[in-house]
Amino acid sequence: MVSNINKQRSIHLLWASMDAFYIILYILRNVARGAIPLWSDLSSGLEVVRSWGGSGYVIWVGLFLQLSVIVTCVSFFKYQKFVVFLAVVQMPFRLFFIVPSISVVLLLPMVVAGINNWIWVGLLIASEAIKGWSIWWLWRTSGSPILER
Repeated sequence: MVSNINKQRSIHLLWASMDAFYIILYILRNVARGAIPLWSDLSSGLEVVRSWGGSGYVIWVGLFLQLSVIVTCVSFFKYQKFVVFLAVVQMPFRLFFIVPSISVVLLLPMVVAGINNWIWVGLLIASEAIKGWSIWWLWRTSGSPILER
């Protein structure tokens, strides 16, 4: 029992740290280019939609994903049970918007020049598979985050 609790805490801390790393990297990259995090992305995305047409829903869903990463980061650090459900909901959006759960993958283009696109996609999918497996394990060992008694 104690071993499972330690594993659960380790998994929570791992994913909280990965989300925190992503948030810090996102903020630093925005500041480095003179942009305001979230706001600049939202306004430029909406400008593209106005200029080229199309649905603005993708922009709003992307903003939701960015904000939900902040929520999962805090919730994983606080060991909140519902974070398992939110992390599962995030997974398809992370794949679509190329936001790997193992956020250090985002540093690869800076380290490895000309990284193959198939390797990049493979790492993104592997990142989500690893998180999916660990989230599934958390769900099984700690009970459903939705059906609380």
